[in-house]
Amino acid sequence: GQIIKGVVVHVNENEVCVNIGYKSDGFVSRSEFSADGSVNPADVLKVGDEIEVEVVKVNDGEGNVVLSKKNVDAKKNWRNIIDAYEEGRLITATVKEVVKGGLVADADGIRAFIPASHLAMRYVENMESYVGQELELKIIELDRAKRRVVASRKEVLKAEAEEAKKHVWEQLEVGMRIKGTVQRLTNFGAFVDIGGVDGLVHVSDLAWKRVGHPSEVVSVGQEIDVKIIKLDKERDRISLSLKATQPKLWDIAGEKYVPGSIVTGKVVRIVPYGAFVELEPGLDGMVHIS
Repeated sequence: GQIIKGVVVHVNENEVCVNIGYKSDGFVSRSEFSADGSVNPADVLKVGDEIEVEVVKVNDGEGNVVLSKKNVDAKKNWRNIIDAYEEGRLITATVKEVVKGGLVADADGIRAFIPASHLAMRYVENMESYVGQELELKIIELDRAKRRVVASRKEVLKAEAEEAKKHVWEQLEVGMRIKGTVQRLTNFGAFVDIGGVDGLVHVSDLAWKRVGHPSEVVSVGQEIDVKIIKLDKERDRISLSLKATQPKLWDIAGEKYVPGSIVTGKVVRIVPYGAFVELEPGLDGMVHIS
C-alpha cells in the first residue's frame, strides 16, 4: 500500500525494473501501463526515469517486490475527479458503452455514468452513436465511499448556450436590422431566432395591413429581416418588427395610385359623409358623398 518513487534501472516490452532503495528491486508488469496490455513499457519509459509506484507485495516468493503504476494513477485520477467536483470544473471522458438508463464513460480510468436525461438538451433516441466519442462533462453527483460518479453533458451545453446568449445580447441594439429564422407561431405573434436568442414579432408588427394570424405572413423555417424595437434584459425579452423593414403603403401610394387613374376597389365601410374603399390590404381610399 505504500506509495514511493523509484528510478528505472531496466525496461523491456514485458516489465520495468525499478530501484526503490530497498534490498530488492521492484517490478512493474506490462499490464500496469494500459487496460488491455497493448502499451509497451519501453515506449513510455527509459533507464534513469523516475516513476511513482505503489507496493503491492514486498516478496513475490522469489525475493522481488511487486509494484503497481496503475494503482497510483487511479488514486491521482480519483483525486482529480474530487477536485473537479468541488471546484465545478469540467472533466473529459470517452464513452464506452450504452447501459440501462444512459451511458458509461471512462475519465482517465474512472467510471462515470451519464443518465440519458443528461446527455443532450433534448431526448436522444440513438445513444449508440455516442460510443467512442470524447465528451466534456460536469460532475453532478459523487459518492466517495462507492467511488461512483454521475456526470452531465447537458449542463455543459446549457452553460455554453447561456454564454452564447450573453454574447448575442451584448451585440444587440434598439433600431438594429438583423436576419432571423422563424421558429414557431402563436396566435399573438411569431418567435424568431436572431442568432441564438429568440425575439417576438407581435402580430401587429408583422405587416402594415391587419393580420388575423401570423401564418398569413410568415411560416416556420422562413428567414426574414426584422428590426429590433425593444430590449428588456431583465425579463429576457426582445421585441421585433417585420413591418418596420418594409415600406409603408402610404409611402408608395403616390407612385402606385396616380391622380386621374381609374382603379377598382372594394367597399369596406360606409359613413354619413361617404364610403371607404380598399384598394389593397392596409390601404383604403375615401369616396366623399359629394
